[in-house]
Amino acid sequence: MLWALRGAVLLFLLLAFLDPRWPAPARVVYLLDFSPSAREGVFAVAGSLPRDGIYVAFAERAVRLPAPTARRLDLGEGTDLRAAFREAEALGAQRVVLVSDGLLEPVPPPFPLDAVHVPPSPQVAVRLVPPPYPLYGETVGVGVVLEAPVPAEARLRVEGPGGILERSLRVEGRRSLVYAFSLTGEARVRARVEGEWGVREAEVRLAPADRGRALVLGDPALARYLEAQGFQVEEGPFRLPLEADLVAVGLGVADLPEGAVEALRAYLHRGGGLLFTATPKGLFFGGWDRFLAEDLPLKPLNRRGAALVLVLDVSGSMAEERRLEMAVQGALSLVRSASEDDYLGVVLFSSEARWLFPPRPMTPQGRREAESLLLSLRPGGGTILGPAYREAVLALQDLPVERKEILVLSDGIIYDPPEPILELARTSGMRTSTLALGAGADQAFLETLARAGGGTYYFAPVPQDLPRLFLQEGERLFAGEEVEGAFPLEARPHPLTEGFLPPPARVLLPARAEPWAEVLLWSGERAVLAVGERGEGRVAALATDLSRSWGEWEAAAGFLGGLARYLMGSRRALALYAYPEAGGVQVAVLGDLEAPVALAGGRETPLVPVAPGRFEARLPGEGVLLDRGRRVPLALPPAGEWAPVDGRAVLRALAEGSGGRLLTPEELGGPVAAPLGLRPYLLALALALFLLERLLEARASRPRGAV
Repeated sequence: MLWALRGAVLLFLLLAFLDPRWPAPARVVYLLDFSPSAREGVFAVAGSLPRDGIYVAFAERAVRLPAPTARRLDLGEGTDLRAAFREAEALGAQRVVLVSDGLLEPVPPPFPLDAVHVPPSPQVAVRLVPPPYPLYGETVGVGVVLEAPVPAEARLRVEGPGGILERSLRVEGRRSLVYAFSLTGEARVRARVEGEWGVREAEVRLAPADRGRALVLGDPALARYLEAQGFQVEEGPFRLPLEADLVAVGLGVADLPEGAVEALRAYLHRGGGLLFTATPKGLFFGGWDRFLAEDLPLKPLNRRGAALVLVLDVSGSMAEERRLEMAVQGALSLVRSASEDDYLGVVLFSSEARWLFPPRPMTPQGRREAESLLLSLRPGGGTILGPAYREAVLALQDLPVERKEILVLSDGIIYDPPEPILELARTSGMRTSTLALGAGADQAFLETLARAGGGTYYFAPVPQDLPRLFLQEGERLFAGEEVEGAFPLEARPHPLTEGFLPPPARVLLPARAEPWAEVLLWSGERAVLAVGERGEGRVAALATDLSRSWGEWEAAAGFLGGLARYLMGSRRALALYAYPEAGGVQVAVLGDLEAPVALAGGRETPLVPVAPGRFEARLPGEGVLLDRGRRVPLALPPAGEWAPVDGRAVLRALAEGSGGRLLTPEELGGPVAAPLGLRPYLLALALALFLLERLLEARASRPRGAV
């Protein structure tokens, strides 16, 4: 008997390893594809579906149906299988039956799925593929792409600047042709394809690439000049991603959202064009010489340093709502906005005063030490300001700079007598600004202190406002200075300056050029306009205010237009487009390339120069562009709703991958089961027999008569 039990245990373990399934009734949800390509086929089989099933119709969105024969034509033109799966999960589906033509993006189902393939409707879709960078006056081609899931006859009509193109054709799979015309301005191309199924239309608008896209931030005069030169100008706001060919900046760092500096640096190094102008908020006034120090071609000349002592409240209440954390972030922005000629110190006050670090030059070493000390701060204690304020005044008195200021930040009531502090502010000669944090701050006293010290009063309702206000104060104090007068300009020989003679500048920010930059305009020893390359992009800085200096110069628009085209030239070097054509892919690349090669289908195809700065090639499929170490994808537009794919194979893969199968329409009316896994039961039975066998063996091994 023991041998029989052991054999049974081994048998059940073997069966558990094979994981057999037992058919069991299941909660089944039927997903009916009501997208335009599938709905007619689904309607045709709806009558054979069980009346008591749970039904969901889907296209771009999914809704539950009261019966399989109900029809919904308002679910959109696309096919979103994820939306259908989410609805099925919400209905508690144990198994799903998908009825579709398979012209959809395959998504792995989260449940067992059976599928039924219905033939797609015989329709032809049309799409227009424009070249993203057509040149003014060039003969351009708009790709007309026709797609049909099953062979179909169609009549095509294309209208645009090149006249009317009409064709009768048979579309099998994907077919394309090119509608060509000379681009001399904004153009509209419309395509219409019709047949027994109805009508499909598409439209595309083009503008010459010479009308570069310029994002202008804070310089209305420059925006008008660029518009006069045919640029597509957008005057803010700053938003990501930066998709313009040129970004012109006449605002300061504090005027732009958090992360703008990093975004502009990345945009430049990826091939974008940047232009900084000296508006009242731009260039050195905006802190760009400090926050974008390695990428700005101009720096202040003979700049006089400034000194600032931050008198910072570190009392216990600063631990609430991340107040001290945000104050530290603001102080770090002061550190970054100061140059090596500037002094910065921080004195702390709570129940007593103590220096975090006395005023020191913000050299690279000084910056690192200041940042480390600021990040070590911890709150605690009361709110006594007087001793700390006196320490700040004494520390500033002997510093070798002309501009000396104090910034006081507090979030609570100041407990020491106010009059001695106010008297010191009035008589010290130091400009004092104050910043009240939150509704609990001593706002009346801090505003009075700022007035007594001849400074600015700031109010931050929430701690998140602190970094911006700190940065605003730092920009004002540490910014460069402009000079007014009549400054004759001298142009250096360069293609950008040829034929231009700028008038004297009325306002100037004294500047010097970085060693890597090329100066185009001088005024004595001062650099006025400099350009350079950083990463794959180009950057320029203009040290004069256009509205005040060049408002009456008739040639200003032409000069600035040429400068803008030069700056965006490196970005245009990567301009390309691709469209399907006669079983392959036609590609065109525009720009300053050396020897571009396309890699597609495992082989390299040289691109042939067909015009100055234009290269073309015909490839067997999608690939990548190779030039001077760059790799740029050459990809076709994504397939549409009517893309010619094997829908039956798509559905079979979905079903078999989830443990289901591809059904025929005749099998739809039968019962659908959710196989019940028997492995846990077999393992439990094997364990029970094993324990029984061990018990019997133990009894058999006892000596006779033993208790």
